Amino acid sequence: MKTGTTEVAGNSCDGKLVRVSGDKLTSTCGKGLEHNYTVAKEVKVTCDGKEAKLSDLKPGSTIRMTMYKDDKNKIRAVDCGKHIASLTDA
Repeated sequence: MKTGTTEVAGNSCDGKLVRVSGDKLTSTCGKGLEHNYTVAKEVKVTCDGKEAKLSDLKPGSTIRMTMYKDDKNKIRAVDCGKHIASLTDA
């Protein structure tokens, strides 16, 4: 895990949710830059350890996104909750 950036592991990164529209998710990284991703149809969403839907996520929430190994722009899982350190805490 690197501090001050969004990298957590090879296929995961942390960010702040900007918006979800259809199968597109936009987040900001620790530098405040926006990044756009495609969300897999079978995406797994959890919030504070409980199953959730993309529509449950609120803009400004700190999220951890896990991408496919062969497609770094396609999200297969999104997690949000207090257990994810705020990007400003890094």
